[in-house]
Amino acid sequence: MAAEKSNHLCGDKYFMRLNISLAVADLETTAEFYRKILQLPVEGIADSHGAERYLLVTLENIRIVFQRSEDMEASHPALLQNLSRDAVGVGVQLELNCLDLEDVYRRIKYYQWPIVYELDDQEHQRRELWLHDPDGYLLVLNEESR
Repeated sequence: MAAEKSNHLCGDKYFMRLNISLAVADLETTAEFYRKILQLPVEGIADSHGAERYLLVTLENIRIVFQRSEDMEASHPALLQNLSRDAVGVGVQLELNCLDLEDVYRRIKYYQWPIVYELDDQEHQRRELWLHDPDGYLLVLNEESR
């Protein structure tokens, strides 16, 4: 029997996990924003001494890793030597689909977080809220009517 040709993309799975690493100024502020306003599952990952090293948000096959800017620069000095001098997230837009955007909107208002842009497209039955997280990354929160 001839060997079957593999169509697998990565190991024994048909999918790849996307890991996005983002540099942040303060882990606590970032965790609070993503937990309280967006209600995402934020996990703090500590080193062997118990100090929190980074944050992890896992959504299906996507993981967002938040790490202190200075830690990223120390780990990869040649690649990230100018990280602190340039604006973070330029050209990056993280789009998150929400089941209940109105609920997220109420939390944004409650915590007095500034909204950059609101879109209510009745023709395409799509609503969006654009905002920046504490480190300036652009988030587009959307809900599409079914």
